This record gives sequence, C-alpha cells and structure tokens, in this order.
Amino acid sequence: MGETLMLGQIIKLIRLLGFGRAVRMKRRHEEGLKYVRGYAACSCWWALMNEGLLDALADKGQVHLADYAAQRGLDRAVLDATVEYLDKIGLLHLQAEQLSLAEGGRELLAEPRGLFELLYAYEPCFANLEQLLKGQKRYGRDLERRITYVGLGSGRLCEQLPYPIMRRMVLEHGCKQVLDLGCGDLALLAGLCRQDKQIRCHGVDFSPEMVRYDEQRLAEEDCGGRLTVQLGDVFDLPELPPPVEQVDCVTACDTFHEYLQEPERIVDLLNRLKERFRGALLVVGEFCLQDGEWLRRHPTASLEHHLFHELSGQQIGTAAQWRDIFAQAGLTIVEEQVFDMIGHGYFALRAR
Repeated sequence: MGETLMLGQIIKLIRLLGFGRAVRMKRRHEEGLKYVRGYAACSCWWALMNEGLLDALADKGQVHLADYAAQRGLDRAVLDATVEYLDKIGLLHLQAEQLSLAEGGRELLAEPRGLFELLYAYEPCFANLEQLLKGQKRYGRDLERRITYVGLGSGRLCEQLPYPIMRRMVLEHGCKQVLDLGCGDLALLAGLCRQDKQIRCHGVDFSPEMVRYDEQRLAEEDCGGRLTVQLGDVFDLPELPPPVEQVDCVTACDTFHEYLQEPERIVDLLNRLKERFRGALLVVGEFCLQDGEWLRRHPTASLEHHLFHELSGQQIGTAAQWRDIFAQAGLTIVEEQVFDMIGHGYFALRAR
C-alpha cells in the first residue's frame, strides 16, 4: 500500500472519528494488542519449539519448509500460518521456502527459553483457569502440570545462577559423592561431573516420566558412568546403588518448597537425611518470598512464578522460614547467599 494512499485513509478516519477519539482508540488497541499478541506468539512458539523445528533452525541455520513438513508429517496449512505469523512479528525469517531464525527468535532461544518451557509446564492451569476459579476442577485431582517441562524449564533457568552457586559450594567443600533430591533433568549433576572428573553423582526423582527422560539422556552421555538416576520418593528414599552409598553431599534445588504447607515433614526429612548420611554436607537452593511492594515496583518474572505456585497449591517460604526449618532439624548454616532481587537463596548446611 502506497504511503500517499495510507495517509489519505488516515485523514479520512480522523475526519470520521474525530482526532481525540482516533488517538484514544489507537492507544487502547495497542495496549490490548500487547497481551493478545503475547498469548498468540507464545502459543505459536511453544508449538514449533516442542515440535523441534526451532532447534533444527538453531543447529542448521535454515530449514527448507516444504521438506521439513513432509519429513515430519506436518499439516502444511497450519505450519504456514504459524510460521508466517512469527515471521511478521520478527521472530522468524521466511524467504522462498527457506526458514531461519530472526535476531529476536535467536534471543528467545537463549536465556529466556526456560521461561517458555516453565510456562508450558503450567499451561494446564491456565487452560482450566475458569473451571479452577469456579471450583469445578481442582489441581492435583483433575489436572497436573507437565512435569518433564518443569524439569527442563527449571534446569535451564537454574543454569543462569542457582546451579553455578550450588556447584561451587559442593566443590569448594571437596565433596566427591553427591546425591541430588528431586533431580529433574540432571542438569545440576551433569555440570558437577563436567567440572570435576573425580566426582560421582546420583539423582532421585519421584516422576517416572522425568526419570525416563533422564535415562534417555544418560544413554547418550553418562559422564563415564559417574552419573546415574533412580526413581524414588525423597521422603522414603530407596536403597542406593553401591557406588553411591557413601554420600558426602546431599543437594536439593527448589525441591522442599513443594511441601512447605507441612513444614514438619521437611524437618523430619532433614533429620533422617542427617542420620543416614552422617557428616554429609547439605546444599539447598530454595525460593525465598519477595516483598510484595518491591515486586509491584519491579514486576520481574517472579510474579508469574508466584502465580504458577499459587494455582498449583505450592507455597514459597521466606529466607527466615528456611533458616527456622534448618535450625529445627539441628543443622548449622556454614554458608548462605540470599538474593532478594530474584527471590532465591542458597544454604550450605551441616549437622551440629
């Protein structure tokens, strides 16, 4: 459409609506579009990310759309609509059947990718929000989060700060046999194995789906047999494989808060861990509740994270609550780092 023709139409609209009303309508539509486009773009991004197309673009640089659709058995009309939309909002670049990532798309596949995976994990809560609101459905009874994506999203986000801090605590204390409770996608342990060629790591997770994912990953890389995983309940730990019986460090990242509605269970668990693995270092990373007024002034991703937890019946404790729980379990904090601006804390603990 030519600029002259466009200008003429704008003038015509202003005459029809009046300048003030036209400006207000434009401003309000743009404000609403931020939220509508966010939902539409996120849904399209999820579909292509989960299908593997975005990773293919990241690995190969570009993909021939017709060939990819044929190889994967994808509906071409749906694929075209999705790709063309993401092309027009600047996340993909499509030219003559050749598809590549635009700069905006490359940025979203970097650090923010974990945000998309974690939101997808809790998407069932939002898809059923009206029913949850009316009491027609209940989390845990009628719907659940997608646990594998909890592990993937959390693992990717934790790689930015939590895991490096926790790994440093483990390694600086000279630990060589590490047991991770609620191990998720094994990212914490895999990083330890890469940093220390003498360390032996074992993860326990209660989700069969998550453990199956981990076993597939270990089939590709098990760090020379030094990284293993096992299905199990952290509150009723199974017998561990002989190579990891002599645990000198127990780690848990974002595991305990899921049981914070019954803090006495966490205290009891810590006591049992202390008795079973005498002398072991305990390294805990946990969410620490942020001040509500601070979040109003600084609306970080913690707002969405709090919403995920509230909709799924989970609680977030304050740093003071975690210190109290550790004290009740007879544990001394030998190192602590709490970052209020991101709502996360890290504690290295030993029995008194």
